[in-house]
Amino acid sequence: MQNQLDIFDHDPAVLAAKHREAAQFALTAGDQGFFTAQERYDHLTSEAERLERLAAMQVAA
Repeated sequence: MQNQLDIFDHDPAVLAAKHREAAQFALTAGDQGFFTAQERYDHLTSEAERLERLAAMQVAA
């Protein structure tokens, strides 16, 4: 998996999918450092939802 973003092509739908993938990984990785697994999951999921709304707005335009 390539984690480096193309500086000219930040597709919100692709980023949302990556955030959802990271959220699932956060739950399996357990608590680490300052944030709990659930807190990381919640943050990544909310960011994925924001990006999905952005992607939907781009499609509608």
